[in-house]
Amino acid sequence: MNIPSLNIKESWVARELKHDRQLFRAQFSSDGKFIAAGGQDKLVYVWELEGEKKTAFNAHKTWVSSLTFHPREKHLFTADYLGVIHCWNYEANSKPQWTISNADRDNVRALIVTPDGKYLISAGDDAIIKVWNPANGKPVAQLEGHKECIFSLAVSPDGKHLVSGDLFGSVLQWNIGDWKPVRKLDAKILHTRLDNFIADVGGVRSLAFSKNGKLLAVGGMKEAKSNAFCPGKPTVLIFDWASGKQKNELGIKGKSDGPFNALRFLDDGTLIGHTEILHANSELTFWKMDAPNPLHSITNGSAYDLSLHPDGRQLLVPTYVSGGASGNGARKQHREKYDPNGTNLKIFNLFAKPPEEEKEN
Repeated sequence: MNIPSLNIKESWVARELKHDRQLFRAQFSSDGKFIAAGGQDKLVYVWELEGEKKTAFNAHKTWVSSLTFHPREKHLFTADYLGVIHCWNYEANSKPQWTISNADRDNVRALIVTPDGKYLISAGDDAIIKVWNPANGKPVAQLEGHKECIFSLAVSPDGKHLVSGDLFGSVLQWNIGDWKPVRKLDAKILHTRLDNFIADVGGVRSLAFSKNGKLLAVGGMKEAKSNAFCPGKPTVLIFDWASGKQKNELGIKGKSDGPFNALRFLDDGTLIGHTEILHANSELTFWKMDAPNPLHSITNGSAYDLSLHPDGRQLLVPTYVSGGASGNGARKQHREKYDPNGTNLKIFNLFAKPPEEEKEN
């Protein structure tokens, strides 16, 4: 199969899968044949990309907060706001293979499997990283060092190091295997607590390594103006991995005022990020590492996750669709009716549209 050349400025939406409730997380499977997503309605959904068959998995008792696929086995790991993790065989509509009932005191905000498939790693509100055996859910290690909730995890391309980011803007590095702490990177610019705030705002919401492992991107926002709707400046910090020193700071072109919730590097070194904004369109942003300003941006609804297909040319974006109002979601003309928010799972092709596609559209 011929893989088209990356052409970011010609990216286009090739497919949309619509869902009537908000889905926070969505990922391609390791073989690229499935999509899994989860969010507000407590169910985990799996779509077969060929034919779009949709299966629902039911075991969570609250919102699904994070999910990840095993890199080799037919296993999907999902977590929720009660600190529960389930393991599923995603090709079978069945009960969970195993369950961890106390992976966190509250919300499991991040879930990742190491590239060799040996470890499942979770983190969240209790500020403790937990390492599990993905075959049976048995505990392997606990990593303590963060002082507030952990939003994000990433593993270096060589599989030797884990990084974790928290509310205070601390990024900690750990050795995978002996689980010893190595160093801390300073991203505290992504945290705000003013004198009139009643809570801390911001944090390291996303982490991503470049494909060659030389750069680490750290996403969030700086200069939050309040802790009500928490508007601020979406910001990505680029660190040199070898030295641990910050090299660059990236921003946006548009008006988004929420953090970068997800980041992904492409094969050619382009970085992709997505922000959020209340009651308006957000943006999907692309940068080259030799310039602070975006190479390209695409107007899109808010999103909290990004997933790159194994072919490196398709990007999955679970895009927020407003139900019509904030608060309790009731429209003015129908106050007795609740209209939930929905999601469009958009698949962007990161290359120019073929001539035959152009003619059809």
